[in-house]
Amino acid sequence: MRAETRSTSVATGLFGASASAATKPVWADTERGVAAALLLFCWIVLPLARAVPPPQPDQAAFFRFRQSTLGYRGPSEDFTNLTEIRLGWFGPTNLSDPLHGDLWWAANFALDQANAARSDAGRGTSDFQQLPFRLIARWAVDPWGTGVSQLSRMVYDAQPLALLGSVDSASTHLAEQVVAKAQLPLVSPVATDKTATLAGVSWMFACAPSDAVIARMLVDGLLAALPDKSEISNPKSPIRACLALLTTTDHDSRMTTREVLRELSRRGRLPDFRFDVPAGAADVTRQLAALAQARPAAVLIIAGAEDSARLVRELRTAWTTNTVHLSPNAREGAGRAGEGETRCLIFGTHTLGRTRFLDLAGQAAEGVRFPLLFVPDKTDPVTAHFIQQFTRARGHPPDYAAALTYDATRLLIEAIRRAGPNRARIRDALVQLSPWQGIAGPIQFDGTGQNSRTNLCMAIIRDGSIVPLPLAPSLNTTTARTAKP
Repeated sequence: MRAETRSTSVATGLFGASASAATKPVWADTERGVAAALLLFCWIVLPLARAVPPPQPDQAAFFRFRQSTLGYRGPSEDFTNLTEIRLGWFGPTNLSDPLHGDLWWAANFALDQANAARSDAGRGTSDFQQLPFRLIARWAVDPWGTGVSQLSRMVYDAQPLALLGSVDSASTHLAEQVVAKAQLPLVSPVATDKTATLAGVSWMFACAPSDAVIARMLVDGLLAALPDKSEISNPKSPIRACLALLTTTDHDSRMTTREVLRELSRRGRLPDFRFDVPAGAADVTRQLAALAQARPAAVLIIAGAEDSARLVRELRTAWTTNTVHLSPNAREGAGRAGEGETRCLIFGTHTLGRTRFLDLAGQAAEGVRFPLLFVPDKTDPVTAHFIQQFTRARGHPPDYAAALTYDATRLLIEAIRRAGPNRARIRDALVQLSPWQGIAGPIQFDGTGQNSRTNLCMAIIRDGSIVPLPLAPSLNTTTARTAKP
């Protein structure tokens, strides 16, 4: 009887089947289940967790794409039986085009120099080195339609060793899609949209500084000209130093606007007013009326060269007697509208450095400030010769777009001479040639093919000419420390 009772007690303890179990709370069984699960978890998972090595102190929490190095490790063959070295050009070829004709002339001038040097080399060079260079051009008024279709056909039919182009960031994205499939180098002279090289296409190279670098220099100059933030934020102050942003909606302007707003946000000084205008819009009366009511101390215009010129003219005409109070280092470029009255400051992006802007804006461009991408070193014989020949042929000095196109073409020619008739080796030669000194500035590609150049400056238009401005002393260290492409 005692043994039977003992066995019953053991069974009751193990399975809870005693008569008194009926009165036991329900959560008692739940607690035992949770405890068992925790023990199982500790027995299996914790030894695995101890086996994982601790994170290294120099290990980043995210991947920095620009610090990586893109490369091509696929097949590539030498071109044989060549009678000329063909380079593709994706852009207009009309020399009378007031906006893009200078770029076509600069690219052809670089090829003419290369062909003249080939003739001077004479014997003793390889057969490939003696071949002449030739540009094969394709373009259309609608690059997104027939233009990119013609480019694709030219790449496969004419078989160029590399491509140059295009004349803006939007068209460069189209050419990038072609070279990603056809696998040949694309060197862009003027595209500043940093996403062009962030697509992960190892054949893409951009010679111009990125919008992010341009935005930092622009914001530096803009904030140095405006009064202190404490004066701006005081509603009782007679100083109305608000900032207005006037931007067009084309691709290049939207990309630049994004970087400028990002930089202004980082500095804690976003625009007080923003007005978007369609590119090429004939009527901006509504936006100008709103600007007149805002009475800003500075207007920042982000648009192409032609749209910027039109907007600057309209601004000057609409309210030339807008009285504002500016910081001392801003009054010099603001202009005077009358005794005791100071015009509103006008800032723009790098597109204001185009010759087309100066021609269209005329006297309205006086005092406008913008980041300058080309400060010619006239003591350099290569730069001096290019400026002399360009001015003689085109009737005006070269702007940054012409200088960058000349640099991009020369850099590509040098890479071809070093690599030979092989597209993959030409791509590798472009990487190896970096850093390379051009007349518009250094070209130093990062791991994605973007020029990481940061040595820009602000400029002002005086008497119809572009005059570089010295960097403000207080901004020297800030710009150098934060400059990343």
